[in-house]
Amino acid sequence: MLLLSLWNCFIPQLSEAQDKKSSNVLDFLVEDFYQDGKQLFTSPFHLSKNDRLKALGFVGVSITLFLVDEDLQKFFQDNRNHSSDKLADFVRPYGDKLPNFLLGGIYLKGLVFKDQKAKDTAYLGFKSILFTQAVVLSLKYITGRERPSGNKGAYFFKMLDFSPGTNSLSFPSGHASTAFAFSSVIAHQYPEWWVKVLVYSAATSVAWSRLNDNVHFTSDVLVGSAIGWYVGTTLTKFHQKKKSTSSLGFQIREDLTQIQVQFVF
Repeated sequence: MLLLSLWNCFIPQLSEAQDKKSSNVLDFLVEDFYQDGKQLFTSPFHLSKNDRLKALGFVGVSITLFLVDEDLQKFFQDNRNHSSDKLADFVRPYGDKLPNFLLGGIYLKGLVFKDQKAKDTAYLGFKSILFTQAVVLSLKYITGRERPSGNKGAYFFKMLDFSPGTNSLSFPSGHASTAFAFSSVIAHQYPEWWVKVLVYSAATSVAWSRLNDNVHFTSDVLVGSAIGWYVGTTLTKFHQKKKSTSSLGFQIREDLTQIQVQFVF
């Protein structure tokens, strides 16, 4: 679904010169995803001393939450009610398909008003969500943690369980990671304080909804949120650094016979 959305948004289909157009755009996307992926997945090995200390602190907090996951699950379920369920239903889409539609709207706004920043933001958003979900899904199947709704406790793991309908996909939270990947891109592209408050509040509400709905433990949500935030933040900073050092931008130019992806200096 996400790849289809990316294709539809960034590769308009014109009837003429189809093979050439598709090849040009595909070459750009493959190279761009490869370069960003390489930088993203090697970036943890190049953290500053200060960032390494922050990462170590995060690991400590995650382990602490992991140890008290069952107590926290009980707390959220004891305080669950009809109102909290209604609120969870309302905010949940922000961690599911809604970001894809919002990014499509942002890209459309960029096309209509010739706003390159909006188009860049949409592209970064789709890319961040795609990378985030690749990491999250890999971890889900590798760890095989049972969801709290399975009533097997917080420490039941069935690694590499690929059976249909498996309930062992709790760690980390996909909804929380998607919400924070999207929000981090928006917050870094549009750094006004009210934008940050809006998008991060929405993402946090999605994380809370997964606890209320008893589909994730607290450590699942924390790690998922962190993955989404890190991927979105890192990719956006890569983009902004490229823009500031070389004035390099992503642009799709269209006319009646061809479509080109070009770099703008």
